[in-house]
Amino acid sequence: MPIQLVCSSDGEPREADGVLDLIAAHRRAISELQCLGKRLMHAGEAEAELIGPRLDAAMKNETIIRRQAAMAPVADVGELKIKAAYFKRLINNGWCDVDADDLHELLRSFAELPT
Repeated sequence: MPIQLVCSSDGEPREADGVLDLIAAHRRAISELQCLGKRLMHAGEAEAELIGPRLDAAMKNETIIRRQAAMAPVADVGELKIKAAYFKRLINNGWCDVDADDLHELLRSFAELPT
């Protein structure tokens, strides 16, 4: 599997250490989206024009990180349970749109669990 990059808190790309790092990165991406969305809702017209492109970029980043988290191989049953619980919460709480390709990659990562 190719090296997957995740943005650190300062915005610099770094190598992901595994499922837990990708889940943490995805949670940060969702938090950024929520923050920008709230700012956009209360912004004036001039500020909204500045926030719009940032919101679009944040949405694209969230989608990429969510797909990487879905694709990330699980090392053991513990990681499998964590990953399954996280995606279950994403779907049930409506935090983001989990599409069919994400679910396909998620199931494939479970099927490739080392024995």
